[in-house]
Amino acid sequence: MPERGSSMRYRLAMSVLLLLGCFLLSACQTGTPTNAATLFDAFFMAEDREAVILAIDAIVESGLSVEEAAKRLRHGRRYPSPESKGWQVRTIEGIDGRSRPYHVYVPSTYAPEFPAPVLFDLHGAVSNEPKAAEYLTHRRRLWETNAEAFGWILIVPHGDRHADWFSVAGHANLRHQLTAIKREYNVDENKVFVSGFSDGGSGALWQAFHDPTPWAGMLSFHGHPAIAGSGPYQSYPRNFLNRPIRATNGEADHLYPAQEVQPYVDLFVGSGATFDWTAYPGGHDTDFLSLEAERSVAFIQETARNPTRGTLVWETSSTEIGRCDWVQIDRIADVGNNAEFVDLNLLQLPDRIVFGAALAYRGVDQFDVAGLEPGSVAHLMGVKNGDRILRIDDVPVLSQADIGMVMEGKRPFDRIEVTLLRDGEEMELSGSIPGGDPVFTRYLPTASIRAAAHGNRIDVEVRHVGQYRLLLSGRQFDLSLPLIVTTNGQESYAGVVEPSLRWMLEQAATDQDREMVYEAMLVIEVPHHDAAQP
Repeated sequence: MPERGSSMRYRLAMSVLLLLGCFLLSACQTGTPTNAATLFDAFFMAEDREAVILAIDAIVESGLSVEEAAKRLRHGRRYPSPESKGWQVRTIEGIDGRSRPYHVYVPSTYAPEFPAPVLFDLHGAVSNEPKAAEYLTHRRRLWETNAEAFGWILIVPHGDRHADWFSVAGHANLRHQLTAIKREYNVDENKVFVSGFSDGGSGALWQAFHDPTPWAGMLSFHGHPAIAGSGPYQSYPRNFLNRPIRATNGEADHLYPAQEVQPYVDLFVGSGATFDWTAYPGGHDTDFLSLEAERSVAFIQETARNPTRGTLVWETSSTEIGRCDWVQIDRIADVGNNAEFVDLNLLQLPDRIVFGAALAYRGVDQFDVAGLEPGSVAHLMGVKNGDRILRIDDVPVLSQADIGMVMEGKRPFDRIEVTLLRDGEEMELSGSIPGGDPVFTRYLPTASIRAAAHGNRIDVEVRHVGQYRLLLSGRQFDLSLPLIVTTNGQESYAGVVEPSLRWMLEQAATDQDREMVYEAMLVIEVPHHDAAQP
């Protein structure tokens, strides 16, 4: 998305048209073949959709081979020397029509011939109204010294209640800012990181939940995974397997204390995610950075994205965020052909477990149930008004206090036995203590996919997926040889996948990523359960 509104879009489109028009006219007059370098200059310059289509058409009509075009896409654009370095404030128009500032720091050591790492730093308190560009000037000092020392390009975006880090608009802003920087500076696309403090730290985790593809890793400082689960999409801890995460919390933090975050960390690490977490003394402030900076710098220095990694897993309830690296879920549907994916989640356990039955005095040592709390243990077990509870487990119930004493020793998922008298007849009821509500809610069906590539074979497991696609790079697969794809143990495809010049260019224009260039794409329709039988 362009930075300064429709006037810039118009100027860029006109520049591309002029460049292509002049060159094609010259080629026609001289009878010489179209120069590939000039065509790709126009492609890389194109920003408006019409200009992109025109540039792609010109490349396709030039007769250039897929192999040569892929080579030029991976080489990327030619970068000029920057007019200035240091801090600058830019603006970008969001998908909601609002223009927002973002701060960019270019280190003095930047040279266009050498790719530079990029670090996004997301601020907290994004529930506020939009602020002026000067609002985040103080944020510059957090990472400026390190950015200068290690040659990072530093980006500090503005978020607000209309485009927070957990929204479609806020997410689009980050993507568009990254694209804008890539157009001007030689970015090391395998070393682009997103970090943040408080809401910003939760926002960094949100990217791991929903869109890890452009990032090498996430740094979450004093954020909270449950806050990161906010927004329009369901969140899945299994997606944390796709990128390494460095995270911190404060032991005396009044908002997100370390002891509250610890169960989430245990879940992520237990699932196999690379989730390096430290609990620091102190509260909800940035004082911990004096201790943390060295570890974060080491994380950035040692971490790089592998765009052709052989194994990945992705879960989503929306095809709007159906892609992770070279796998994309196109259609969510239960066709009856499902692999097993156990939901990774945490339960919000109650602070206090109550039985949920109120007793009314009917005489000496006689108390009948005179009220039930909906959804309580008693209600779920089938206790009714008018019942006389005789025992819970092996403890006689002679008063309300007896029930409270028994429940104090209960924990979620514990078994419970109730002996009661109903209409003069003794009955036994059995049940268990509810485990609490899931932290990450599941209102919509979950689509899950796991893909493992071994040479030219890709084994895929899916659940609730009707159709998926594989993006195929010549750096990962030998596209001159047959490709074999299995889905839930059944062969889905066997043969050579024909590269497509036009599709490759269209995908490259969308991704704007030299390290993720795909010569071919394969769409797999998941067979119905009946068709999947051997």
